[in-house]
Amino acid sequence: MATHKPKESIARKISRIFLPLWGIRAGLYITARHLFRKKITVQYPEQKIPIDSTYRAKLSLLFEPGTGADICISCLQCKNICPVECITIIPKVDENKKRHVGTFDVDLSKCLFCGMCEEVCPEFCIVLDPIFDYSSYSRDGLYLTVSGLRREANNAEWESMISCKEVKKRESEAKKKAKEEGEQKQ
Repeated sequence: MATHKPKESIARKISRIFLPLWGIRAGLYITARHLFRKKITVQYPEQKIPIDSTYRAKLSLLFEPGTGADICISCLQCKNICPVECITIIPKVDENKKRHVGTFDVDLSKCLFCGMCEEVCPEFCIVLDPIFDYSSYSRDGLYLTVSGLRREANNAEWESMISCKEVKKRESEAKKKAKEEGEQKQ
């Protein structure tokens, strides 16, 4: 028993032929429209796009210019405030009971680059540099130790650190003085 196939209408045959051509026409139209515009492709690494000054990327641990002494006092505030716990610090205590950096490790595969560690640091030694092109083919390359984090503070950073410390010192002295005056009035 033969089954009867309904005949295809002429409009259906035409749409089956011209619908794909309509899509090709639309694609060619978009290509032609962009063909004579200014090219926006950047040939990286020869050319680089200027980065915004507020861009935060690679974490760095500053040390004193000239002497190479660590600024970090291992207060653990950056470790405690980190929301993803990517910072590991083990302080080293010398014979004068001063704390220094023993171990300072950062797992950049976890880091959110939020800048909270930078904000909470009392010594202003943690900074987020605008270096975006540090990549690694393995996760081990994203686990930075003290040697991979250390960077000498430039003169502008060093001067701003010193001035911020002086401002904080003056503010704390003013608070102490106001507290003492308040106690004397009572």
